[in-house]
Order: sequence, then C-alpha cells, then structure tokens
Amino acid sequence: MKQSLLILLIFPLFLTAQEPTFKKGLPEDLDREKIILLEHEPIELSIFEKKTKSSKYILRKQKNHNQIIQQSNLKLKDAALEYPFEYAITTPSTYLSLAKAGYKYVLQSSVYTYKHLKQQPLELIVFEYFIYDMQNNIAYEVFRIDEMKVYDFKLIMRKLNKVIK
Repeated sequence: MKQSLLILLIFPLFLTAQEPTFKKGLPEDLDREKIILLEHEPIELSIFEKKTKSSKYILRKQKNHNQIIQQSNLKLKDAALEYPFEYAITTPSTYLSLAKAGYKYVLQSSVYTYKHLKQQPLELIVFEYFIYDMQNNIAYEVFRIDEMKVYDFKLIMRKLNKVIK
C-alpha cells in the first residue's frame, strides 16, 4: 500500500495532528511499557434510500459485524493472556483515557475506523497493524491481516507474540 494512502486510512487513529513517523521493528521499551489492545465495537447500520445489490451487501456486512463482535471480543480477552507484557483492553472510542493514564502504546489498525464496512470493496482488503507510540508519534508496523481474519483475535495475538519473540 502506498504510504500516502496508508496515512489517509489510519491518520484519524493517531493522537496528534502531525503525521506519525513509520518504522519497522519494535519499540525498544515494549517490555517495560503498557500497551492497549483494542476490541471491536458495534457500528451504526447504514440507511439506504434504494435497495440495491451493493446496499444489501453492505448492510449484511454491518449486521454480521455487530453480531460477531461479542464472541470475538471474548476471544481477545482469552488470547491476550498469552501476551507477555502489561496490557489493557478497551475500545477504539475510549482508549485515549488510558493514554492519559500512562499507557504508551496501542495496537492500532485502520480496521477500527470501520470504513471498510460502509462500502463494497473491489478486492480483498489487507489491514496493517501497528504498535503506535502515543507519546512520540511513531507507528511500528508489526503485521498484516486480511479482512476475513480481523475478528480472529487468537490469530492477531499469535502474530503479535511471534513478532515480539
């Protein structure tokens, strides 16, 4: 994905008005700092004036998201127990309060903007996940997952732990 497109997709997720610095690898102090893991939250269903194939597809995708996230989030709580360092679990809309409470990192992805649930994609979407340093405005790319696996928190935590070890 081109970096300019990437920035447009994830920019709303970052704390500052300034574009983050993107780096490969991991933060050196990850083992000593707290990280926020984001669970999925429900979205408001779209309202369409006309019922088209596309609008039906989008609505079905949104309803499916809202139905599956409760089970998915429970799996995050279980899978997170394998994470070797200190963490907290919260939602994309509430994690900033933890940032103010001393958490330095958040595992972030544009999947949490849910824009992909508001349109019919032309191809399979691959989401990049970052460990975002909220204090220094640095995003460390750690792995990628396609849209079919974004609710599989066991896989997400396995990928994160594999990068860490």
